Amino acid sequence: MDTTTATTGRVTPELVLKLLQPGEVALSADGSHIAFAVSASFREQGKPIETRLWVGEVGGELRQGEVGSLPRFSPDGSRLAFASDRGHEGRLSLWVDDQELGEIPGSVEDIRWSPDSARLLVLAADLGADRAGAESATKIEEKGAEAQDPKVFRPALFWRRLWLVDAATGDTRDVTPEGVNVFELGWAGGKVAAVCTDEPSESAWYDAWLGLIDLETRSVERVQTPKWQLQAPRISPGGQVAFIEGLSSDRGTLTGTVHALGIGPVAPELDATWIDFADEETLWVAGWRGAGSFAGRLSLAGAYEELAGGEATLGPRYSPKIAASADGSRFCAAHESADEPPEVVLWQDGERRALTSLNAEVAPRIATLDWRSYRWNSFDGLEIEGLLALPRDHGNGPLPLVVVVHGGPTGSWSWMFAPAYGLPQLLAGAGYATLFPNVRGSVGRGPEFAQANLGDMGGGDLQDILTGIDALVRDGIVDDRRVAIAGGSYGGFMASWAVTQTDRFAAAMPLAVVTDWVSFHATTNIGQFDRLFLQADPYDPEGDYTRRSPVYHAAKCRTPTLIIHGEDDLCTPLSQAVELYSALVEAGCETELVVYPREGHGWTEREHQIDAWNRVRDWLARHV
Repeated sequence: MDTTTATTGRVTPELVLKLLQPGEVALSADGSHIAFAVSASFREQGKPIETRLWVGEVGGELRQGEVGSLPRFSPDGSRLAFASDRGHEGRLSLWVDDQELGEIPGSVEDIRWSPDSARLLVLAADLGADRAGAESATKIEEKGAEAQDPKVFRPALFWRRLWLVDAATGDTRDVTPEGVNVFELGWAGGKVAAVCTDEPSESAWYDAWLGLIDLETRSVERVQTPKWQLQAPRISPGGQVAFIEGLSSDRGTLTGTVHALGIGPVAPELDATWIDFADEETLWVAGWRGAGSFAGRLSLAGAYEELAGGEATLGPRYSPKIAASADGSRFCAAHESADEPPEVVLWQDGERRALTSLNAEVAPRIATLDWRSYRWNSFDGLEIEGLLALPRDHGNGPLPLVVVVHGGPTGSWSWMFAPAYGLPQLLAGAGYATLFPNVRGSVGRGPEFAQANLGDMGGGDLQDILTGIDALVRDGIVDDRRVAIAGGSYGGFMASWAVTQTDRFAAAMPLAVVTDWVSFHATTNIGQFDRLFLQADPYDPEGDYTRRSPVYHAAKCRTPTLIIHGEDDLCTPLSQAVELYSALVEAGCETELVVYPREGHGWTEREHQIDAWNRVRDWLARHV
């Protein structure tokens, strides 16, 4: 399907929200059947985002099914397990073959089959536990549950536990070692390889360790204490253990180096996000390369064979991954690029073909951009890459520009069809260029680049942005007087910080902000994050916690600043936005604060997404 054909009509947020988002894909061991989750781009007021399972034969009819996610075929291919909140909205339970199975009191977050297809090992979070920042940073709650009154806060109340479920009878037992919280697991029927913490808070994840759990004795052996963070623990049937370690700002989005227990780093040149054992000596691997992604086979001896890659995003937005048949003859993943909308794709015999046409109708109406890779040298000579989106038929004159800073900081902008909720398409319709810079601290260029703003957030990374604008102005692409900055999370900090350090920007739109590192440390659910990335003492009044806080410099800000925030955000609490807003008001700077009820770390309700765009559009029209 050619989605690059120029079309008439204006891109609206309502149109962008029609895009469907394929997510996790599962393939049966023989490669004959496929199951995958498809989500809407929005949710209705007070509801979760609707995610449905599609199932069928590879190359045959694919049928949309009931609400569900986390599809997992049994090893013998006869059964399909998945998670669903059918009948108890907000709490995901285990389902097998369209029947709810087991008695798990928490909300399911991962499912693993035993090799004989007789049992399932399920990771579930207690109701009341926090979600990660990449998953909205809100609490897991079942709709209709009695509200806590009074609200009581105590440490170590809500854990993530392992439950062993009999696939025939549903008999369920807790197999979690006492005092151990499990964030991720790998299982091949024997011991469990797990990312563990000594207490269950989101902040504890930054100090997680790798454990081997014996399910029969409910004991754990601590086998690896990493320097950085952990993701994708895996164990082979023969007991070989592999995992990914790397500096990471957010649980579930880690990019790093593959390690094998007893061997050490494997192919450290690969920026991996996901692995799984193909056999005792080989891993499937996927990850980032620059603004693109890759997938292939990796031997534990370090030999790598690439199977897919390029200027595209494979798998879920934050963590590329694939699903392969047991013999490796075919594999599948969600796939999108700047010119191709999100679809489920099959690779076989070196060829790629789409299995779905979820976005065939809406995609041509949104394909309105001229995408480019854009590179420049920063203040110290370091080459920085960004993705530049220009309106089609923009002519030769300089354009107004919006710089959009990604979250993290160990995140990245990758080649996607409609990143940031379609913001570049919407901006292009209003005549703006958009720069998505992958500044120092971004992933996809190795650990040294990812660690380059450690202890220096708002330093070299801000200069990367400013020098990128300079380059665009020199190239005649951008009007120097008409530049705005926006971003969420780390990007929200950067947008807030930038306008207190320079008058370069005509407008700013910081989203889900961090503005006061001192109060952030005491109110966020990830207090270890700021310790890690600031490399400073939060209680040193002369240290970087105050020096790097936008609110302490707000009196210098002259840039009109629109702050947008979710009311229920546990990661960047609402008070961060209120502090900056109040400080800017006192400074006499034009400002406005918009707070969305029922939203966490980002906003997904349909009307909120539409409202946010309308406000950004009007703010830019007024000031840029």
